[in-house]
Amino acid sequence: MAGLRPALAPLVAALAHRHGLDAEDLEQSVWLRACERAAAGRLPADTRSWLRSLALRECRRLTRTADRERLLAERAERPAPAPSAEAELLAERGRQALWASVGALPGRCPGLLAALADAPGLTYGDLAGLLGIPRGSIGPTRSRCLSCLRTLLHGLRT
Repeated sequence: MAGLRPALAPLVAALAHRHGLDAEDLEQSVWLRACERAAAGRLPADTRSWLRSLALRECRRLTRTADRERLLAERAERPAPAPSAEAELLAERGRQALWASVGALPGRCPGLLAALADAPGLTYGDLAGLLGIPRGSIGPTRSRCLSCLRTLLHGLRT
């Protein structure tokens, strides 16, 4: 098969140029597929024609992949649409309801949840020092507070 490279290289170069692909990548892909098939022991009798059709198939496959990647990159570059005034108002009302519910929680819950929201990177040791709560109580207290908050918020929805 190595003797077929001089015959295949111009076709691969032309296909790559026409479709905006890198010629070396396309050629490498064609030879990889050819070697995989050769390793399986299933080479066709007319290897030259088969390599040409393989080059065309790989070109189509790489073009589709490049098109998908280009579309994804374009979507990522587009700024997200600005939320409508209605959406902003609803979001603000939701935040107000959330924080009103947090303020209505019993005991140390409002302070603990506010600290977690303001500085999510704090460790339990940091929170314990900040709030004057034993370090081992932070997790269970947090769990109870979130459970109470869920109950309060669920009551608002129904």
